[in-house]
Amino acid sequence: MKKFYVVLLALLFSAGAVYAQNDDELLKKQQQEQQELLKQQQKEQERLQKQQQREEERLAKEQAKQQEKAAKEEQNRIKREEAKRQNDIRKDQKKAEKKAKRQENYAKWGRKPSFTADPSATILTDRRFYGTNNLFNAVGYNLGVVIDYHRPIAKRWDCNIGLGYRFTNYYYSHLDAGAGGFNNNEEVRSYNSIILPLKLSHINKDNDHGWYLGVTPGFNFGFKSLPNGAKFNNFRCDVAIGTQSRWLIFSPGFEVYFNLLPTYTTNGQNEKSIHEFGIRFNL
Repeated sequence: MKKFYVVLLALLFSAGAVYAQNDDELLKKQQQEQQELLKQQQKEQERLQKQQQREEERLAKEQAKQQEKAAKEEQNRIKREEAKRQNDIRKDQKKAEKKAKRQENYAKWGRKPSFTADPSATILTDRRFYGTNNLFNAVGYNLGVVIDYHRPIAKRWDCNIGLGYRFTNYYYSHLDAGAGGFNNNEEVRSYNSIILPLKLSHINKDNDHGWYLGVTPGFNFGFKSLPNGAKFNNFRCDVAIGTQSRWLIFSPGFEVYFNLLPTYTTNGQNEKSIHEFGIRFNL
């Protein structure tokens, strides 16, 4: 009996020792796992910190680049504005110098830019000075006015630019006659013109008289229809030579002009295009 209890106690003691040993091993294992977990967490935290640091460094570099770019753009903008300002200053100086030079020339030449109002009356014809007669022979007149701007460009030369209006009447001798002959069927046709005279004028030493060569483009309108299929031309371009004087706001004189463009064209056998020729007197 005693042996039984001794063996039982020995077994119990051995079991306790084994249990205690297993418990120690489990505790050690748990501690190791906790340490491993802490190490992993620490590594992960260090990795995240490094990643965050790299991101912050990247953002800082990007921000620095943007700031540097913005600073360069601002410097370039300031340089452009300064260059533009200097360029504007040079332009203003050149304009001032040119203006001063012009004023000096005007004083030296004894003339300065001016405007004149030039009413005019014209005797005109579309008769041919060669060849045979035609069914559209006509004479006439026009009345008009031109506002001229006179700009001195040299000691004895002016450039004139104008804008004007003319009213023209044609008196036909035998309009609408048959193809075989002429009649005395006198008729009147009228039209209006807007003109843009351009002249190069040579001025005398006293600055009160001169002669000019000019070109006068214009637009005709309001012409009554013609018989026999004749077609009126809405455009004109006169070449002119004339004289002009200065009196108050007027520039009296006269000019001889010829319309390079046909005033109208006909379907007749003797005449294909009819040009206007006139002598104009500026009042």
